[in-house]
Amino acid sequence: MLDYVSLKSNPLVFQKQRTITSAYIDVSGKMGLAQTVLMVQDNFTENFGAMKMDNFCVNEKGGYWAITKAKFKFFQRPYWRDKVVTTSFPADNAPIRTYENTAITTVDGKPIILAVQEACCLSLETHRPMKLTAVDFPIEGAPEPFMDNKFTRFDVAPEEYKEIYRQKVLPQHIDMSHHMNNIEYVKLSLNVFCAADIELCIPSMLEVHFLGETREGQEVTVFRADKRGATYMKIEDETGRQVFEMKLKMK
Repeated sequence: MLDYVSLKSNPLVFQKQRTITSAYIDVSGKMGLAQTVLMVQDNFTENFGAMKMDNFCVNEKGGYWAITKAKFKFFQRPYWRDKVVTTSFPADNAPIRTYENTAITTVDGKPIILAVQEACCLSLETHRPMKLTAVDFPIEGAPEPFMDNKFTRFDVAPEEYKEIYRQKVLPQHIDMSHHMNNIEYVKLSLNVFCAADIELCIPSMLEVHFLGETREGQEVTVFRADKRGATYMKIEDETGRQVFEMKLKMK
Protein backbone atom coordinates (compact mmCIF):
# COMPACT_ATOMS: atom_id res chain seq x y z
CA MET A 1 0.00 0.00 0.00
CA LEU A 2 1.22 3.50 -0.77
CA ASP A 3 0.88 6.04 2.03
CA TYR A 4 -0.15 8.84 -0.29
CA VAL A 5 -1.75 10.77 2.56
CA SER A 6 1.62 11.46 4.18
CA LEU A 7 3.23 12.16 0.80
CA LYS A 8 0.67 14.84 0.11
CA SER A 9 2.10 17.05 2.87
CA ASN A 10 5.35 17.48 0.91
CA PRO A 11 5.23 20.70 -1.17
CA LEU A 12 6.97 18.95 -4.09
CA VAL A 13 4.26 16.29 -4.34
CA PHE A 14 1.23 16.71 -6.59
CA GLN A 15 -1.76 14.48 -6.04
CA LYS A 16 -5.10 14.26 -7.80
CA GLN A 17 -8.03 11.88 -7.84
CA ARG A 18 -9.09 10.99 -11.36
CA THR A 19 -11.84 8.99 -13.01
CA ILE A 20 -11.12 6.58 -15.84
CA THR A 21 -13.43 8.17 -18.39
CA SER A 22 -14.26 6.93 -21.88
CA ALA A 23 -11.38 9.09 -23.20
CA TYR A 24 -8.88 6.94 -21.28
CA ILE A 25 -9.97 3.45 -22.35
CA ASP A 26 -9.17 1.30 -25.34
CA VAL A 27 -11.08 -1.56 -27.01
CA SER A 28 -10.74 -3.65 -23.81
CA GLY A 29 -12.77 -1.23 -21.68
CA LYS A 30 -9.64 -0.75 -19.53
CA MET A 31 -7.24 2.18 -19.50
CA GLY A 32 -5.17 1.94 -22.67
CA LEU A 33 -1.39 1.98 -22.81
CA ALA A 34 -1.17 5.30 -24.64
CA GLN A 35 -3.76 6.73 -22.26
CA THR A 36 -1.66 5.52 -19.32
CA VAL A 37 1.32 7.44 -20.68
CA LEU A 38 -0.99 10.45 -21.12
CA MET A 39 -2.28 10.34 -17.54
CA VAL A 40 1.24 10.08 -16.13
CA GLN A 41 2.41 12.94 -18.37
CA ASP A 42 -0.60 15.03 -17.30
CA ASN A 43 0.32 14.53 -13.65
CA PHE A 44 3.91 15.53 -14.48
CA THR A 45 2.81 18.81 -16.07
CA GLU A 46 0.36 19.60 -13.26
CA ASN A 47 3.03 18.82 -10.67
CA PHE A 48 5.46 21.20 -12.36
CA GLY A 49 2.72 23.79 -12.71
CA ALA A 50 2.01 23.64 -8.98
CA MET A 51 5.74 24.18 -8.31
CA LYS A 52 5.77 27.15 -10.74
CA MET A 53 8.18 25.14 -12.88
CA ASP A 54 6.11 24.35 -15.97
CA ASN A 55 6.98 25.58 -19.46
CA PHE A 56 5.11 28.85 -19.00
CA CYS A 57 7.45 29.64 -16.09
CA VAL A 58 10.77 28.24 -17.36
CA ASN A 59 10.23 29.87 -20.78
CA GLU A 60 10.76 33.17 -19.00
CA LYS A 61 14.16 31.85 -17.88
CA GLY A 62 15.11 30.72 -21.38
CA GLY A 63 14.21 27.05 -21.13
CA TYR A 64 11.60 24.41 -21.84
CA TRP A 65 11.03 20.89 -20.55
CA ALA A 66 11.52 17.77 -22.66
CA ILE A 67 10.62 14.27 -21.46
CA THR A 68 13.33 12.03 -22.85
CA LYS A 69 12.52 8.59 -21.39
CA ALA A 70 9.81 6.90 -19.35
CA LYS A 71 9.07 3.44 -18.00
CA PHE A 72 5.98 1.92 -16.47
CA LYS A 73 5.38 -1.07 -14.21
CA PHE A 74 1.86 -2.52 -14.38
CA PHE A 75 0.13 -4.40 -11.57
CA GLN A 76 -3.27 -4.18 -13.25
CA ARG A 77 -5.22 -1.98 -15.66
CA PRO A 78 -8.08 0.10 -14.25
CA TYR A 79 -11.50 -0.14 -15.87
CA TRP A 80 -13.77 2.54 -17.25
CA ARG A 81 -15.41 4.50 -14.41
CA ASP A 82 -12.84 3.37 -11.82
CA LYS A 83 -11.57 6.03 -9.41
CA VAL A 84 -7.81 6.32 -9.07
CA VAL A 85 -5.33 8.60 -7.29
CA THR A 86 -2.28 9.94 -9.13
CA THR A 87 0.73 11.00 -7.05
CA SER A 88 3.84 12.60 -8.60
CA PHE A 89 7.08 14.22 -7.47
CA PRO A 90 10.59 14.89 -8.86
CA ALA A 91 13.40 12.80 -7.36
CA ASP A 92 16.98 11.64 -7.99
CA ASN A 93 17.85 15.05 -9.42
CA ALA A 94 21.10 15.30 -11.37
CA PRO A 95 22.70 18.53 -12.66
CA ILE A 96 20.72 18.47 -15.92
CA ARG A 97 18.04 15.81 -15.28
CA THR A 98 15.15 15.14 -12.99
CA TYR A 99 13.23 11.91 -12.59
CA GLU A 100 9.52 12.32 -12.01
CA ASN A 101 8.02 9.45 -10.03
CA THR A 102 4.31 8.80 -10.49
CA ALA A 103 2.03 6.27 -8.82
CA ILE A 104 -1.47 5.49 -10.01
CA THR A 105 -3.22 3.80 -7.11
CA THR A 106 -6.64 2.81 -5.92
CA VAL A 107 -8.27 5.31 -3.56
CA ASP A 108 -7.01 3.25 -0.60
CA GLY A 109 -3.41 3.29 -1.87
CA LYS A 110 -3.03 -0.06 -3.64
CA PRO A 111 -0.57 0.37 -6.55
CA ILE A 112 -2.03 -0.02 -10.03
CA ILE A 113 0.79 1.45 -12.13
CA LEU A 114 4.17 2.92 -11.14
CA ALA A 115 6.14 5.13 -13.51
CA VAL A 116 9.26 7.25 -13.78
CA GLN A 117 9.94 9.90 -16.43
CA GLU A 118 13.34 11.39 -17.21
CA ALA A 119 13.16 15.09 -18.08
CA CYS A 120 15.68 17.74 -19.07
CA CYS A 121 15.30 21.48 -19.32
CA LEU A 122 16.53 22.58 -22.74
CA SER A 123 17.61 26.03 -23.84
CA LEU A 124 15.13 27.85 -26.05
CA GLU A 125 18.07 29.31 -27.95
CA THR A 126 20.40 26.33 -28.41
CA HIS A 127 18.13 23.34 -27.61
CA ARG A 128 20.95 22.07 -25.40
CA PRO A 129 20.41 20.89 -21.79
CA MET A 130 20.49 23.54 -19.08
CA LYS A 131 21.45 23.00 -15.47
CA LEU A 132 18.38 22.68 -13.24
CA THR A 133 19.79 25.44 -11.05
CA ALA A 134 19.60 27.82 -14.04
CA VAL A 135 15.80 27.75 -13.79
CA ASP A 136 15.73 27.57 -9.96
CA PHE A 137 14.37 24.03 -9.97
CA PRO A 138 13.99 22.60 -6.42
CA ILE A 139 16.59 19.83 -6.33
CA GLU A 140 16.24 18.82 -2.67
CA GLY A 141 13.45 17.84 -0.31
CA ALA A 142 11.63 15.23 -2.40
CA PRO A 143 10.36 11.95 -0.91
CA GLU A 144 12.21 8.69 -1.50
CA PRO A 145 11.57 7.51 -5.08
CA PHE A 146 9.56 4.32 -5.57
CA MET A 147 10.90 3.72 -9.10
CA ASP A 148 14.58 3.54 -10.03
CA ASN A 149 15.89 5.72 -12.84
CA LYS A 150 17.70 2.97 -14.74
CA PHE A 151 16.64 2.73 -18.37
CA THR A 152 17.62 -0.05 -20.75
CA ARG A 153 19.36 -0.11 -24.08
CA PHE A 154 17.17 -1.80 -26.67
CA ASP A 155 19.36 -4.61 -27.96
CA VAL A 156 17.72 -5.05 -31.35
CA ALA A 157 19.67 -4.96 -34.61
CA PRO A 158 18.25 -2.89 -37.51
CA GLU A 159 17.70 -6.01 -39.62
CA GLU A 160 15.51 -7.53 -36.89
CA TYR A 161 12.86 -4.82 -37.37
CA LYS A 162 10.09 -5.23 -39.90
CA GLU A 163 8.41 -2.22 -41.48
CA ILE A 164 4.70 -2.19 -40.58
CA TYR A 165 3.32 1.03 -42.09
CA ARG A 166 4.01 4.66 -42.94
CA GLN A 167 2.22 7.70 -41.61
CA LYS A 168 2.17 11.35 -42.56
CA VAL A 169 2.48 13.71 -39.57
CA LEU A 170 -0.89 15.44 -39.50
CA PRO A 171 -2.04 18.68 -37.84
CA GLN A 172 -3.81 16.78 -35.03
CA HIS A 173 -0.49 15.13 -34.09
CA ILE A 174 1.07 18.53 -33.36
CA ASP A 175 1.08 20.23 -29.94
CA MET A 176 1.98 23.72 -28.71
CA SER A 177 5.68 22.99 -29.29
CA HIS A 178 4.87 22.75 -33.03
CA HIS A 179 6.08 19.16 -33.31
CA MET A 180 4.46 15.79 -32.72
CA ASN A 181 3.22 15.25 -29.17
CA ASN A 182 4.84 12.44 -27.18
CA ILE A 183 1.61 10.52 -26.84
CA GLU A 184 1.14 10.40 -30.61
CA TYR A 185 4.38 8.42 -30.98
CA VAL A 186 3.02 5.87 -28.52
CA LYS A 187 -0.29 5.65 -30.39
CA LEU A 188 1.41 5.18 -33.75
CA SER A 189 3.62 2.45 -32.29
CA LEU A 190 0.69 0.55 -30.79
CA ASN A 191 -0.80 0.25 -34.27
CA VAL A 192 1.61 -2.65 -34.84
CA PHE A 193 -0.97 -4.69 -32.89
CA CYS A 194 -4.44 -5.59 -34.10
CA ALA A 195 -7.49 -4.66 -32.00
CA ALA A 196 -7.87 -8.26 -30.81
CA ASP A 197 -4.29 -8.24 -29.44
CA ILE A 198 -4.89 -4.95 -27.64
CA GLU A 199 -8.13 -6.25 -26.14
CA LEU A 200 -6.31 -9.21 -24.59
CA CYS A 201 -3.16 -7.28 -23.62
CA ILE A 202 -2.00 -7.76 -20.03
CA PRO A 203 1.11 -5.55 -19.83
CA SER A 204 3.81 -5.94 -17.22
CA MET A 205 6.33 -3.32 -18.37
CA LEU A 206 6.50 -0.49 -20.89
CA GLU A 207 9.53 1.66 -21.67
CA VAL A 208 9.64 4.56 -24.12
CA HIS A 209 12.50 6.70 -25.44
CA PHE A 210 11.81 10.02 -27.17
CA LEU A 211 14.77 10.54 -29.47
CA GLY A 212 13.87 13.36 -31.84
CA GLU A 213 11.22 15.71 -33.15
CA THR A 214 8.97 15.47 -36.19
CA ARG A 215 6.83 18.20 -37.68
CA GLU A 216 3.66 18.56 -39.72
CA GLY A 217 3.95 17.17 -43.23
CA GLN A 218 6.83 14.78 -42.57
CA GLU A 219 6.38 11.07 -43.20
CA VAL A 220 7.37 8.57 -40.52
CA THR A 221 7.77 4.81 -40.72
CA VAL A 222 6.74 2.46 -37.90
CA PHE A 223 8.69 -0.77 -37.35
CA ARG A 224 8.22 -3.82 -35.12
CA ALA A 225 10.51 -6.55 -33.76
CA ASP A 226 9.71 -9.42 -31.39
CA LYS A 227 12.58 -10.68 -29.28
CA ARG A 228 13.07 -12.43 -25.93
CA GLY A 229 9.42 -12.21 -24.94
CA ALA A 230 9.08 -8.49 -25.68
CA THR A 231 7.79 -6.42 -28.58
CA TYR A 232 9.99 -3.56 -29.75
CA MET A 233 8.72 -0.67 -31.84
CA LYS A 234 10.64 2.16 -33.44
CA ILE A 235 9.74 5.16 -35.57
CA GLU A 236 12.00 6.74 -38.18
CA ASP A 237 11.48 9.95 -40.09
CA GLU A 238 11.78 10.19 -43.88
CA THR A 239 15.57 10.61 -43.68
CA GLY A 240 15.97 7.36 -41.72
CA ARG A 241 16.63 9.20 -38.44
CA GLN A 242 15.19 7.32 -35.47
CA VAL A 243 12.90 9.59 -33.46
CA PHE A 244 11.22 7.14 -31.07
CA GLU A 245 11.47 3.62 -29.67
CA MET A 246 9.32 1.57 -27.32
CA LYS A 247 9.49 -1.80 -25.57
CA LEU A 248 6.45 -3.68 -24.28
CA LYS A 249 6.47 -6.86 -22.20
CA MET A 250 3.25 -8.72 -21.43
CA LYS A 251 2.48 -11.17 -18.66
